[in-house]
Amino acid sequence: MLPINPRDLQRQLKHLKKMGLKIETMQDVERVVIETKNKALIIEAPQVMVMEFGGQKMFYVTGQSVREEAIVTAREIEAPIHAVQISEDDVRFVAEYTNVDAERARRALELAQGDIAKAIELIQSGQV
Repeated sequence: MLPINPRDLQRQLKHLKKMGLKIETMQDVERVVIETKNKALIIEAPQVMVMEFGGQKMFYVTGQSVREEAIVTAREIEAPIHAVQISEDDVRFVAEYTNVDAERARRALELAQGDIAKAIELIQSGQV
C-alpha cells in the first residue's frame, strides 16, 4: 500500500505537470540492461517510466527478475589464447547443447580455456 493518499498523489502530480514535468510509461519494453565495467544487470519484463523535467530525462525502472552476467571485454576476446587442447567431443557437445555451429562452439571453448560450462554461458549471453 502506498504511504500517501491517492488523491494527494494526483494533486501533487497535477502540480508537477503545471511546472513542466512530463511523465510517460514506455510500452513493450522487453528488458533493460545496465552495464558496468565488468558485469551487466539484466532486468527482464520491466516497467519503465520516463520523467522529463528541465530538459533532462529520468528513467524509473522496476522489475521482478534481475540477473547478473559477467562481461567479456574486447581485449579479453582479442587476447592471444593459450594453447588448450579442445576435443571434438567437447565442441560437438557445446554445439548441440547451445544449438550453434561447431566453429562458434570451438571459439567459445577457446575463450573459456576449455571450460565447457563457461563456453555455454558465453554463447547463451551472446558474447560469442
